[in-house]
Formats: sequence, C-alpha cells, structure tokens
Amino acid sequence: MKLIVERTHLLAALKAVGHLADSKAKVLVLSHVRLRTEGSRLFIAATDNNAWAEAEIPAEVERPGETTINADTLQRMVTNFAEGAQIYIDAGDTLATVRAGRSRYQPHVLPASDFPAAFAPKGKAATFTLLPEEVKRLFALPKSAAAKGRQDRAYLEGVYLHTTADDATLWGAACDGYVLLAADVPAPEGAANLPKLLAAEADRAGRPRGLMVPLESVGHLIKLGESGLEIRADTNILAASAGLPSSAVKISYATRLIENRFPAYEQAVPPLEGSVLTVEAGAFSAAVKRLADMAGNDERAVAIEWGEDGDLSLWLDDHADGIYGSEAIEIEKRSGVGRLGIRSGFVMKAVDAVGRGHLEIWFTGEDKPVRIRNVDDPSLIAVVWLQVLRRRPEQGAVLPREEAA
Repeated sequence: MKLIVERTHLLAALKAVGHLADSKAKVLVLSHVRLRTEGSRLFIAATDNNAWAEAEIPAEVERPGETTINADTLQRMVTNFAEGAQIYIDAGDTLATVRAGRSRYQPHVLPASDFPAAFAPKGKAATFTLLPEEVKRLFALPKSAAAKGRQDRAYLEGVYLHTTADDATLWGAACDGYVLLAADVPAPEGAANLPKLLAAEADRAGRPRGLMVPLESVGHLIKLGESGLEIRADTNILAASAGLPSSAVKISYATRLIENRFPAYEQAVPPLEGSVLTVEAGAFSAAVKRLADMAGNDERAVAIEWGEDGDLSLWLDDHADGIYGSEAIEIEKRSGVGRLGIRSGFVMKAVDAVGRGHLEIWFTGEDKPVRIRNVDDPSLIAVVWLQVLRRRPEQGAVLPREEAA
C-alpha cells in the first residue's frame, strides 16, 4: 500500500475512530487501526470487538492495499507533523514508512488479515435519519440517568430507544433505579421497524420492544451526531454513519446492543395529580447546589417543603455531623402542600435534563417518586425517587420513626 493523504483529514479520522483501539489489549491487533484503500479513498478502522468505527477520507493512491499500524503511534506522528502537511505512507509486510516534509518514521505493522471483521445489522433492519437536535434529545438528555458500574443492573447501563405503540413517537429513556429521564421526538420514517414488544410463548421467552444502546456507545453517537445520523438497527446491532462537520471525513460506527430487559418505565411515571408547585429553574438549581456544596457531597438528602403560602423551604437533612444549611426561594404557583426528601445529586440530574425556565414539581405522596416537568417542554419526563427524612429544619432530635417523612 502506498498513498498520499492530507494531515488534516488523517488526523480527524484517527481522532474519530482511534478511541476504540486499546493499547493494553491482550490481542495485539486490537491496539492497531486498519488502513485500506478503495479507489481514491482511504478507510481507517478500529474496534474493541464490541464496537466498530471506520473513517473514510480522500487520498492519492499509488499502490492499493491494506495494513495495520498501532493507533497511538500513528496518531502521535500525525499530530506532531506540521499543519497542512502532505503525509506519505508506504506499507510493507513488517514495516511502514510514514513521511511528512523532512520527518520520516518506520512503525511496525501487522497483517490486515489479523484484524477483526466488521459487523453490521442483518435482515430487515430499521433504517431512519436523526437530525442533530434529535440525536441530542434522544441520547444526550437521558444519558445522565443511565446506570454506571452496577453489576446487578448492567442491563440498565445505556439508553433505551423505542417507538410508541402507534409508531408516532420515538423515545430515548434511561434509568438507574433512582432517576428516570426520557425524551421524545416525532418518529422519523423507518423508525417503525424497530423491534416491537413480543409476548412470551410456550417455546420462546418474551422480548421487550426497542433497543438498549450501551452507555459508551451513546457517548460516541452523541459526538458523531453533531451533523445528524443515518441509523440502521436490528435486535443485536446498531450502525450509524455521518460526515464530520466542515470536513471531508465520513464516519461509520456500529455497536453491539445490550440484551434488552429494560422495564416498562411508563408504569413508574407518576400521574399529574396531587400537590404541585412552580418555581424558576435557575433559582431552584442554585439553592440545591449550595446545599450540596455545604454538605460536601451530593448524597445527603435535601428536604423540600412548602405550605399554603410563603416561600419554598429547602434544608439539609440529618445534620448530626454539625453541618446545617437552609435556603428559601419564591414559589410562582402552588396547589396543595408538600414535604419530601431527595438526594441533591438525583434532583440535579433531573433539573439539568429538563432545562431552564419554569419547573413544576409534582408530589403525590411521601412513598411515591416525584415528577419534575418543564412548563415550556412538558413532554420531557423526569422522575426522581425520594428518601426518608429524619429531621426538622431546626436543630433538634431525630424524628420518631412514625413522624419521619
């Protein structure tokens, strides 16, 4: 293989796919990127066997072929070459020569035949297009609620993508058992072919509808989706392709999916009934953050309390360590009264997801989760599970169990 390629294009391609190459991989070729030519194009691929990415860039190909070069080594070379340089690559059986200007290096190569084969959806796959704002809404918005490092809930470590029963709406949802976030867009043409709910049969177990996209892959799709995504998906693999903004680089990405056991989360969404108050999101968020900072972490419960009149009261629960704090903010609207305990980290995930403006907090009972809704975007779903409160806002003894919220 012998070719010339622009540094700008090659560096963008390596940055886009090289993250999948693992320098500590037990299989040496998984630390490499594969380079192959096709016509006047160079394709650079990397994989960790769970995800696959390939970038396509223009090149002047003198001798077609393919090879593999260590991803870190090649990216360091290209990064250090002068901006605007033309890069010459001449690959043999054991060494490749990489030149730019007066710089000349010879990294070792491995046979391209050792590189794992690409994988892609099979059969009748769902094929549809997502605009940049739709990628952000479906993946970036719920992402923070996905479970992380939970061996008992590995099936929740991602974003759940599904259509409604009438195929009119496409939803992205995530839940770690404490916070549920979900966002919708009008279903694009082709999304109706996403897997549907299958009931259990005598000889086959039931299967939930939709797909579970692994959390790491969600991050790659968000970055890749800055210019929109073309998606193909079956029950096992999701593939996406896009062009990098302001670049001649085209990217293809494929990921294996998590076995879909995502619960029927709609059943956990509290109805819009009970007590409700409306507050300004910025003031509410700032008050919770200040309390969390005083507590020294975001795991301590924050009490939120309101009555028939007056301000909203927020205070730190369980101040046995001597740290106590309280906040008060204006209530814009209210219906009913309420007092609840909630971890500051959980509530901030919800507030950050639903956005700024005016927030509604719906409270149906001390043993029920609370729903947070943006008045300007009411279809977004943010649900947070509560914690038992042990103390009143003033310094004092722990509440008797029967009085605890």
